[in-house]
Amino acid sequence: MKLTFLLSLTAIIGISHAHDCNTLETLQTGSIDAATTTVNKQLLLEKVDLTKLQELGFKSLIGASLDDWKIHNDKPEVTFTLKDGVISGACENLKGNSFLYTAKEYDSYLLYFEFRFDHLKGNSGLMYHSKYNDAKKFAGIQFEMDQKKRHWTGLLYAENLGGWHYPNRDGAAGKEKASKETMRELSKIGREAFNPTGWNAGFIRIHGNEIQTWLNGRLRTDYTWKVDNFPGQGSIALQIHGGKSCAVSWRNLYLLPLEGNSKPSQPNE
Repeated sequence: MKLTFLLSLTAIIGISHAHDCNTLETLQTGSIDAATTTVNKQLLLEKVDLTKLQELGFKSLIGASLDDWKIHNDKPEVTFTLKDGVISGACENLKGNSFLYTAKEYDSYLLYFEFRFDHLKGNSGLMYHSKYNDAKKFAGIQFEMDQKKRHWTGLLYAENLGGWHYPNRDGAAGKEKASKETMRELSKIGREAFNPTGWNAGFIRIHGNEIQTWLNGRLRTDYTWKVDNFPGQGSIALQIHGGKSCAVSWRNLYLLPLEGNSKPSQPNE
């Protein structure tokens, strides 16, 4: 009996280990459809196992303090606080955008995170590959957080890097505009996927210049950055958008580095 139990336990552990490896491989390099299936099975709010993410190698970006973060546009009109693992940012009558950004920079990676609008005013986003450019402006790629009528949460805005890349551009050398039908469909999916009054789960896969994003399990962006201003590695940054009022919170930011670099592929590759 004891031997049988041990053999059964060994088999279960082996299956579990294989399952974990398959999960990680799918998230890292799997097709869009396969990755979406895994995101829906394991990275939705009601399903995510943060302990399992850590076992797979994901590291939390939120520690016991904000000492490992810096602030761009640090003014009295904006505040960032950390309480019980939740980073909250708020502003009133802020001129310009403010960002709380990691002191450490990252290249290719998987990033799971959760966010919530604390009131339905203002606009926000999670930036990645962000840094100061030659003009000393804070620039980067943004996972849009948009609770307005267009419902573009999860789409790709490039702060000080040309504005909307997706959906306004489809990715052919970064020049072709998306069709009106594409934009309407993206707005429809965004409206269905986004929770305006509670927590949302975001997921980003960026490998080199290839970018995919998901919002609550729905694929939002599948984009290859082919223009020559691709920013390369940079910080993760939490945005408080300038304006009359904005209040947003983030929690459970987990990042797993991927092998590779940020060298853009050429249009003919």
